[in-house]
Amino acid sequence: YGLLGPEAAREENQQVEAGGHPPMPSVTYGSSGKVLNPKAVREARDLFYALLASTRAFQGSKEPPWPSVGQYVRAEIARTVPTMAGGQEDARRLQLAVLAACLKLECCISGTHSMDLVALEPFGEYVSLPGLDCTFPGGYSSLAERLLSDLPEGTVLLNKAVRTIQWKGSFREEGDDARLFPVRVECEDGDVFLADHVIITVPLGFLKEHHQKFFQPPLPERKAQAIRNLGFGTNNKIFLEFEEPFWEPEQQLLEVVWEDESPLEEPSSDLETSWFKKLIGFVVLQPPEQHGHVLCGFIAGKESEHMETLNDAEVLSAMTRGTTSMCSHSPCPRTPGTPSVLRSRWRSAPYTLGSYSYVAVGSSGDDIDVLAQPLPEDPRDPQPLQLLFAGEA
Repeated sequence: YGLLGPEAAREENQQVEAGGHPPMPSVTYGSSGKVLNPKAVREARDLFYALLASTRAFQGSKEPPWPSVGQYVRAEIARTVPTMAGGQEDARRLQLAVLAACLKLECCISGTHSMDLVALEPFGEYVSLPGLDCTFPGGYSSLAERLLSDLPEGTVLLNKAVRTIQWKGSFREEGDDARLFPVRVECEDGDVFLADHVIITVPLGFLKEHHQKFFQPPLPERKAQAIRNLGFGTNNKIFLEFEEPFWEPEQQLLEVVWEDESPLEEPSSDLETSWFKKLIGFVVLQPPEQHGHVLCGFIAGKESEHMETLNDAEVLSAMTRGTTSMCSHSPCPRTPGTPSVLRSRWRSAPYTLGSYSYVAVGSSGDDIDVLAQPLPEDPRDPQPLQLLFAGEA
């Protein structure tokens, strides 16, 4: 349909096994402003990815060694510490700081505040599709616009917030040839739609907050329990646009590592002063001829939700301190200027209330299957498939 750029559509790009992770950082900055030793960074990242890969051994295990991915990874790191970096203390502290940054990145990928919340046993069920991430030159909205172009005009109604969905009913439409429908959808503005089948595409965050009142009668307990069991976290993007780049043209990912952090120590709980430390770094949007000089930062968890409560000036102040510190003791082509900022606010969006789901401690892949099952549950029901679920979970 011509939605992708020529580079993204290349066959070899779609065969790359990226494992769901961004490219290796072009440069890793320490919080001191120095560029960190690439060999030490690579060794720490290789260890982290080896530990993540080893979690697949526990898939289907009735007694995994730890409840969560985070606990398992930290225990293995603690076991490795004595031999890390040849026993040299400064090098070991650096590798621990890089491992702490790796855990932050994994929080963004898993959509969680902490990997301590992500269940170990089912973690191996997550499979990343091959191929590099693709962007739409015309923006993601071009995909929706293409789909809409095939629908008759007036099919899609906007600004029609739904108040309740009544199912297992017998609702009569108006008119001489009226018939009965099992589902009634009532909107906030009072409009009503009768249907044989309704596909619910709201994310799990909305269902967690509203499922008890949104459905009449309430959902079966088995499905309600699956909604409660599964995790749903917040991951946001912060875009910074500069008049001139302070990074080299070939750089794709600028990673930030806080050198005083370690996965074996508790992170600061003072969100007001330390929220920006959860930021994993910045992806350079390519090509600059299309996007301008733009960095995209990723931040997950409670820190991400705290960021949503701040105004643009406060976010910009924190980001400017960060980008300036990057170049305080490193050879940047130029000093970073003051950027403009654009950011997402997924936790504040009333119909998402977060970003995406994960299999939390106490849940399993079975909960995803239960949530996906249509209602009524009995396939012999004379009016099957009244409610179908296709939201993010």
